[in-house]
Amino acid sequence: MSSAAVDVAERTAGKGTALVNSTAERVQAGRQAVIDASGQAAAVAKTTWTLIAHRRALVAGVGAAVSALGATSYLAGRRAGRRTHGPITRLTGGRI
Repeated sequence: MSSAAVDVAERTAGKGTALVNSTAERVQAGRQAVIDASGQAAAVAKTTWTLIAHRRALVAGVGAAVSALGATSYLAGRRAGRRTHGPITRLTGGRI
């Protein structure tokens, strides 16, 4: 009986140790997930702050891009509306 009780105690201790080890691994994985999430949140906050800090330059760039797009479309429309000229007219600049 004594050896059977020792065997049961050893198995129980082994199962307890395995349970403690698996719990420790899960806690470590959870801790790592929190660290990763906080790093991502910090990166998003830094990017947002950079955009806020440079908002004037950003707005100026967007305004310049819209102006360039408008000018390009205007010139393309004027180019499409012109009559075609022959080679002599093009050579003389429209004087003949």
